[in-house]
Amino acid sequence: MRVYFRAQYLTSAVGQMRRADYNATLLVHAVKGKSINSSQYAHVKIGGSSVMITDGNKDRAMDWFGEWAAQYVRAQGWGPKVLVPIPNRSAVIGSSAAPRTALIAHAVRRATSGAVVVADVLRWKRQLPKSTDIASRRPEVLLPDLVLTGKLPVGTVVLVDDVFTSGGHAVASAWRLADQLKIPSCVISCGRTLHEQLPDPFAVPDEELIIPKRP
Repeated sequence: MRVYFRAQYLTSAVGQMRRADYNATLLVHAVKGKSINSSQYAHVKIGGSSVMITDGNKDRAMDWFGEWAAQYVRAQGWGPKVLVPIPNRSAVIGSSAAPRTALIAHAVRRATSGAVVVADVLRWKRQLPKSTDIASRRPEVLLPDLVLTGKLPVGTVVLVDDVFTSGGHAVASAWRLADQLKIPSCVISCGRTLHEQLPDPFAVPDEELIIPKRP
């Protein structure tokens, strides 16, 4: 399953931090909905133009990410597309608040022409603790707490996430969608957690995520 990334995400400073490193990380912060310090800002290329992201306009970053992500949705071939948000850890059954990843998926839908829908059908049975180690992100640990809350419509399934780290959440989501005989064609994520500098933090190479046999 192919995974596409908009920008590198540094959760802590590494080496000699460049302006581009701050820009990439602050873009991901904005898409995630995290607060941006009043003294911080990011310049990001959107549709060929430079846009300054601040705390005051951070919610617009979802639309800017959607404009970038739309190309990968369209690349999944003909026919309808179904965007499935990978739920944030607080997206539990019964919660009335829409997960941030669902809002991101809707931004991608708005930017993509044709028959594209959002199916926000994945939820956790309980609020998960913050992932602090690899073990807590293992898909076999996550799967028992992940449930489907509705039926998926017809179409090619694309998973949407805010940040991709180990791939455990994406694998668990793919396993759960298999309950309805659906296989995601790809994952589109705003950030890729990497703890080393890339030559260009806005040119993160896409990756192939292997979906192992479900336990």
